[in-house]
Amino acid sequence: MPLFSYILINMEIRKISLSDDYANNYLLINGGEAILFDAGFNLNHALEKYIDDCGVKLLGIFITHGHFDHFFALKYWNKESMPPVFFPKDDADALTDPDKNVSARYFCAGETVELTPYLLEDGDETKIGSFTVRTIQTPYHTNGSSCFYVEEANALFSGDSLFAGGFGRTDLPTGDANLRGTSLAKIAKLPAKTIVYPGHGEITVLGNEISRF
Repeated sequence: MPLFSYILINMEIRKISLSDDYANNYLLINGGEAILFDAGFNLNHALEKYIDDCGVKLLGIFITHGHFDHFFALKYWNKESMPPVFFPKDDADALTDPDKNVSARYFCAGETVELTPYLLEDGDETKIGSFTVRTIQTPYHTNGSSCFYVEEANALFSGDSLFAGGFGRTDLPTGDANLRGTSLAKIAKLPAKTIVYPGHGEITVLGNEISRF
């Protein structure tokens, strides 16, 4: 069930954590439309059922990077009702590579997801329904790690690129600590009042984190 619900001027953001072992998911709602950022846990279609209970039409799913705890819900999604999925281009091979998506560390044979997503690159602006989502590629946690900025919602969905009081690890496949500084410098250009919705842990404000960059 959701841990938090933030009401904005015209939009609402719901933080959904259905399992401690998977990433935070965020549902951005505007009227009867919604988009989802990351999709970790969906056993017995739990995530789909939650969204259905919200009474909104899900227009798209945006995945921040190629680690299974952020996209594994897609494996169990009802294929007939699955909306478009948007995935970082430079992490696309992680969908079918258990070593790169890190599932091989937790499951004997690893896990893969058969999916053909729309591939996103740095600077892409995706307009879907009433939403405009800007992709900010922040490669260091993984080669394709990306944050999604929605200006109208004053929101940055940061995946594992930025946490409240911390940063993503760089010791997993395609991680590169040397790229962290330049990646975070892109985020630092956003307004300090931007609310950051990370892949794990608590929500924060960008201005509170910039001094650590």
